[in-house]
This record gives sequence, C-alpha cells and structure tokens, in this order.
Amino acid sequence: MLRALMQKHADLCDQQQAIVNKAITEGRGMTEDENTQFNALQTEIDGLAATIQAAQAVQDRAASLDEPAGKIIRPTGEIGDVQKDKLDDGGFQNVGEFLHAIKFGDNKGRLQNLSTSDVGIMIPPAFSQQIMQLNPEAEIVMPRAFVIPAGDPPDAPFIIPYFQQGADGALGGISLTWTAEAKTVSDTSDPKIKDMTLQPQEVSGMATINNKTLTNWGAAGGFIENLLRQAWVSGRDYKFLRGSGVGCPLGALNAPGAIKIKRNTSSDIKYVDVVTMLSRFYPDALSGAIFIASITALPALMQLADSQGRLILVLGDATKGIPTTLAGVPLKFVGKLPTIGNEGDLFLVNFNYYLIKPGSGPFVAISEHVKFTTNQTVFKIVANIDGQPWVKDPLKLEDGSTTVSPYVILE
Repeated sequence: MLRALMQKHADLCDQQQAIVNKAITEGRGMTEDENTQFNALQTEIDGLAATIQAAQAVQDRAASLDEPAGKIIRPTGEIGDVQKDKLDDGGFQNVGEFLHAIKFGDNKGRLQNLSTSDVGIMIPPAFSQQIMQLNPEAEIVMPRAFVIPAGDPPDAPFIIPYFQQGADGALGGISLTWTAEAKTVSDTSDPKIKDMTLQPQEVSGMATINNKTLTNWGAAGGFIENLLRQAWVSGRDYKFLRGSGVGCPLGALNAPGAIKIKRNTSSDIKYVDVVTMLSRFYPDALSGAIFIASITALPALMQLADSQGRLILVLGDATKGIPTTLAGVPLKFVGKLPTIGNEGDLFLVNFNYYLIKPGSGPFVAISEHVKFTTNQTVFKIVANIDGQPWVKDPLKLEDGSTTVSPYVILE
C-alpha cells in the first residue's frame, strides 16, 4: 500500500511538471485553468506526502521495537525501486533524511553518489524540484515570465538578441514595402538588433534547524521542504521585481524600457492614474498583462470609481480560479512593492517580456560551529539564476508619436 502511494505521488508530480513545461515551451505564463490544475495537484501531492511520511514513521517505530536495546537507529529504507528514474531521490525518502545524512553521516554511502561543487552537495532532483517549483499563488514573476532552460553548462552566459526599439518603432525598424507588379523592392528596413546577456548569479539562503528536528527526519521532511521552498520563492520574486542588476537579477521595476506615469495626487492612487497607465501600455501585451499593487494600496484601490460612480476593482474568487481585476486587468496585491504614495506602488506589466535564466543548483552545505552552543545546525542553500527585462527602450507605435511599454509604473 505504501509503495502504491509513493508511485501515485510520483505520477502527480509528473502531471504538475508537464503543466509547467508546456507553458515554458510555449514561452508564456500559465493560464487560469493551468493555475487551477496546478494548485489542485499541489493539494493532492501535499496530502499524499503527509500520509506517506506518517506511514513511514509508523513503520520505522515498529521496526525499532525489534532492534537490540541500545542500538543506534540510523536512516534506512531506499525507495528508488518504486519511483520513476527521472524523479531521482538519491535513495533518500525525503529532504529531511537527506539533511540528516549530511549532518550525522550516512552509513549507506549515498552522499558519495551525488554531484558536488565548491559550495556544497547537489540536492537530489526529486527534492530540488519540490523546493524550487513554481507557485503561481505565492509568487508573481517566474510563473508568468519567459523562462529559458538551464542548458549545459547551466551557468554559462546566455546571449539573446533584443531590438533596439525606441524611435525605430515597436518592431525595431522592420517594415513592409508594398510594390506594384514588375517594380523593384527598395530595402528601406534597417532593423537594429543588439544582444543582451543573461548570466546566472549565485544566491544563498541560510536555514537554522534544531538538531532534534533533524533526528526525527521522517516527520520533519515535509516541514523542512516547505520552509526552504517559501524562502526560495519569496527571495527570487523580490529580486525579479526590484533587483538592481548588480550581482543579482535586474528587476522589472528597474527596467530601462519602463514608462513612468506621474500620479494625479501625491500619496494616493486615482482613477485617472489607472486610465493613464493603460493608455501607455503596449497594446500587443495587454492579453497577458497584470496589475501588481502594494498591499498598502488596497484601501485606495477598493474605492476607485469611474465618472459614473462604478467601482473599477472587482473582487475575484480564488476557490473558483476567478482573479481580482482592476479596470478589467487581473490584479495581485503583494508586500514586495513600495508603500502607497511611493514610486512603484502600482505596476502594470506583462512578464512574458521578462527573461529568466536558471543555472546550476541548488546545493547544500552545513556549518557545525555557528549554532553549536544552542544545539542547532545552519544549512546554506546555494543556487544560480538571472533575470532581465527584455525591452530596453519605450516603443514608438505606428502612429509615429505615441510611446508605450510592457512595463508601466506609477511614479
């Protein structure tokens, strides 16, 4: 029965990964239906994981009763024979057992079979996929961005062209010429194509875990995995939004191609601000656009109304996959933007125009000394990733005068 649950858990993870891979292959964010499917699978995966851990703990406790008195109980039980090869767990039952082996040693020698670097031991793919998986509800950027596969070698610079747009128009100077029969086509187009480089940057996270928690790895595995996942998701999301580009991703709020709208009233958000932002947004990017607002802006946005007194914020229903919208555009409230009245408290963006390039990792290493007196162990989690806005200049439309952008910021 336990093996069947483990196999079902692996199958659900495959289904979830297939949803993400489809969106990445098509170079887009996940749709509302895909988000709903993803979250439903996650709920079932989490439930199965908890059941498996509880069942394993019961089995281990029963087995320990048969051991000679005083014998040290060490992590046991390889499950590689019941999981698919592509969900490589390194022979560990969960991330808790993996960290337990790093801290206390592994009598099976499984750590020797894992890749290492100068920063630590590679976390087995089965666990790294769970820790670094996309979470459309908890994070903003990566589930909606254009994610480039890591490739080989994963940390090598990745060069991709972008149009030098600006005054050359939304297509960077590429144009169509209509000609009559037997007339010569004149080459008037002069697309100015330049390169941008994505270089995965090293990012580290520190996690402090009680040694007693590590000892009970069967029960602690899910808790530790969830803790690491939340830290990674929150950290990368902040940099993709507000990173300076110096030793870290360049955040979308700092995009050189962004357009900034002067607000109508200081320290507030008005209906005219929202309308003006929409008027300066790149029309071709509207289908995938999203408003992001500081949570401190919620009271102001909840009261916004048009000239007829109609509220322009419509509350959604997360249980039915219906998003909250502002002027018909999906809206997300976050705590990572500046507070209301400051530049960037309201941001209109299409993240398909934001490129992300993952690199190697994650790796894990431990310190035996930092928290020695408090009976705790500090784990260092290291990964590599980069992100940059794709549009480097505001775009001039075909009318010859209007400039727009897929990143519009309330100044």
